[in-house]
Amino acid sequence: MEKAVWDFKSQFEKFGKDDHIFDCMVAEFLLSDGRYIPTEERALRDYNVSSLEELASLQRKKLEALPAVQKLFTEIEIPLVRILAQMELNGIELDTVHLREVGNEIEKAITILEEKIKNEVGFDINLNSSVQVGNFLAEKAGVPLSKTKTGRYATNETEIAKFADQFPIVSDLLNYRELTKLRSTYVESLIDKVDEKKRVHTTYNQVAVSTGRLSSSNPNLQNIPVTSQFGQKIKSCFVAGKDKTFLSFDYSQQELRILAHLTGEEKLIDAFSNNRDVHKITASQIFHVDYENVTKEQRMVGKTINFGIIYGMSSYGMSVGLTISVDEAQGFIDTFYATYPKIQTYYENYLKQARIDGYVETMLGRRRYVFEYPQQKSIDNSTRRVLMNYPIQGTAADLMKKAMVDIDREVLSKENEIKLLLQIHDDLVFEVANEKEKVEKLVQAIKKIMCEVYPLSVPIEVDVKMGKNWGKMEKVSQ
Repeated sequence: MEKAVWDFKSQFEKFGKDDHIFDCMVAEFLLSDGRYIPTEERALRDYNVSSLEELASLQRKKLEALPAVQKLFTEIEIPLVRILAQMELNGIELDTVHLREVGNEIEKAITILEEKIKNEVGFDINLNSSVQVGNFLAEKAGVPLSKTKTGRYATNETEIAKFADQFPIVSDLLNYRELTKLRSTYVESLIDKVDEKKRVHTTYNQVAVSTGRLSSSNPNLQNIPVTSQFGQKIKSCFVAGKDKTFLSFDYSQQELRILAHLTGEEKLIDAFSNNRDVHKITASQIFHVDYENVTKEQRMVGKTINFGIIYGMSSYGMSVGLTISVDEAQGFIDTFYATYPKIQTYYENYLKQARIDGYVETMLGRRRYVFEYPQQKSIDNSTRRVLMNYPIQGTAADLMKKAMVDIDREVLSKENEIKLLLQIHDDLVFEVANEKEKVEKLVQAIKKIMCEVYPLSVPIEVDVKMGKNWGKMEKVSQ
């Protein structure tokens, strides 16, 4: 009989070798259809039971009535608990000397920006005060900021970023905020979290995001800005141990491949099957140019539109992201759906079914509720965006988790010289012995598992990189 526990991972050192564990917290996460899960005490009250064994008994009955969810629980989520616990124990080595040097560079950049902004402002201003910054931007610099419900000017990144091209001071402010965040979150904080072996140990949460995506905290190693110069420098401070190297396996355009599979859109399927650039294909249709003549800037627009559709972006949101008019953005969206008509048909049928069922699900059966209360029948715009993204991001999360379980079973359990250190959504980072023959063998084995994780109607591709530090990794030729 399985032993019932709440939050198995937090008790891993106590129960880790026990193969008969039923994690009531993980079960409740799957049964909650994406809602916020209760505490252990609240769950016992909600189920009207006095012990975890009684709770587990009722949860088992609910899971049995949902075979796909039960399979997710037994074959993916429960095995994953042990994998995540081991990843947390493994940690990743941090070069604190290098990080302090990067911190000094960031400090100098912040000082220069502060002086530049204050010179432009013309008087002393607290750049960390949203009120002072908002008042200056709107009333002195002429930035047309909207106001919050409290009557203050909105100065969040999303709001002011719309004016970065028009007002250079806004761009400077955004850079200042990014640098101060990097300093506090990834320099000062990381140095404090290094253990006696110079390793940092993040915490993974598998019951926090409704799509099933993992989140990382204390510290969050999934959110270091990859496009930022200093973000890359911070990542370069994470290093492989002596005689070790990092191997990174990153799913290539996995969400767009899942979209192609779910919708059956021939043009997308053909693009992936023939290894063509889907962002260039979209751009060629949007701008009415030949595929071969698509510019780098046009491809970037195509990429924004492709991912914007996946995330349910409105014409207004797209107009902000591309700095174009709402009408022009709507024209791009209309052209996208005209180019890929089966995608529009899929979403129309999908949302229609969601209203009927009251839930949506991933390809592997993970569910998310649609309505907050039983009588609700309409789907507002914000909910619509979430629902459109759910089967795509949720399926990608499920497949990544399945790949991790398969890799653990087929590779990690048989090889002592490899450790899984990080999962950054579509990317896995391993630390392995720096031996050419062994590395080549592991690359082939792991890539095969990831590419064959689930039969899609398009090929699954994985990009492999290798390096002594996380920030500077070179592509491995296949």
